[in-house]
Amino acid sequence: MAEITRSEFMKCCALGACSCSLVALSATETGVAQIGNSEVEALKAQREAIRIRYAKLLGILDEEVDPPTRKRIFERLGRACADQFRAITYDKYKNDIRGFLAVIQAPDGWVEKAEYNEKTGTIRIFDRSKNCTCPLVEKGLTPSDQCECTLGWQKQTYSAILGKPVQAELEESILRGSSRCVFRIQVV
Repeated sequence: MAEITRSEFMKCCALGACSCSLVALSATETGVAQIGNSEVEALKAQREAIRIRYAKLLGILDEEVDPPTRKRIFERLGRACADQFRAITYDKYKNDIRGFLAVIQAPDGWVEKAEYNEKTGTIRIFDRSKNCTCPLVEKGLTPSDQCECTLGWQKQTYSAILGKPVQAELEESILRGSSRCVFRIQVV
């Protein structure tokens, strides 16, 4: 069974969220080693500009769009991010939730711990990162509405793997003041 590394996951998020601007930012360690320092610095500056612009976009949406519509928009964005890279995430693990959870908890996976209670249909995911894993996010700058995007990703991914609709909620969120992100996925 193929494993999903944190690097592959980050590429999925980066490309799914803003593929035109972030393709250059998904370079692997090998790719970074092959380009000069000035190019690396230029990419870092570009990444920061993208993060600032994205945060401003979210602020404008907050002013111009009602909360239920914003929530739907962000959820759709998260679902699109998950769907765009389904071949390397949930298509591999359709009807194999235990296999998927084992891979994402591996030492190079993005999840510190995953708990699955098949009897209650509940999955709890404890993210490993101490920063928001979305490459568009800058803690302290990006509004917490961004968390709805992540919930859309969770819903799309876990419902596709399980073959059943799920609900997802945040128990803890870095953008909402916690030191980590914890998700609860519930089969409905």
